[in-house]
Parts: sequence; structure tokens; C-alpha cells
Amino acid sequence: MPFDSLKRVIALRTSNDPRMHDFQIARIFEASRHALIAVWGEQKAALVGPLSFREGLLKFETASPTAKQQLGVDKLKLKNEINRRLGGMTVREIQIQSKGF
Repeated sequence: MPFDSLKRVIALRTSNDPRMHDFQIARIFEASRHALIAVWGEQKAALVGPLSFREGLLKFETASPTAKQQLGVDKLKLKNEINRRLGGMTVREIQIQSKGF
């Protein structure tokens, strides 16, 4: 009788659970907040917030045009910091949009 590794069994059991999807998004948002603070500092990072995540695309929103422009410049650095915190290539692209649109 062959045995599966515990890691594989847990992954199979939780892959269809919608709560795990919500947990993963919360984990990505938390990592993005900490990455923003690491890249920009706490005061500037407060101007930007994660909006959504789907299929590798992480969207941020901000009401500050300056923060939007700076986020565009620091996009690669931020993406690398988020993925480092998550332990893999989870975020493949970052988009920035103005708050309310």
C-alpha cells in the first residue's frame, strides 16, 4: 500500500475549500502591507492599500497621484519583496489604480 506525503494530502484536501482561498488572499494582502512598509516606510505606505488578487495579479489602490506614480516606479522592487515574504512567485504582476475607479 503506497503512502502519500502529509504535505500532498493536506494540499489535496484544502485545494477545493473556499476558506483556503480567502486565507491565501489575506496572506497576500498582509505580505503586501509589510512589503510596502519595508520599501517606503510606514507613513508613505499608509497612502496605498491592496484592492484585489486574482491569478497572479495584485491590484493596489490609492487616492494620492504621487503615491500612484511612485508605486509605478517601485513596482518591481515591491513585487520581489512580496514574493520573498510569501516564499514563491505568487504575485506575477502589480497594477495601480486611483481610489474610486
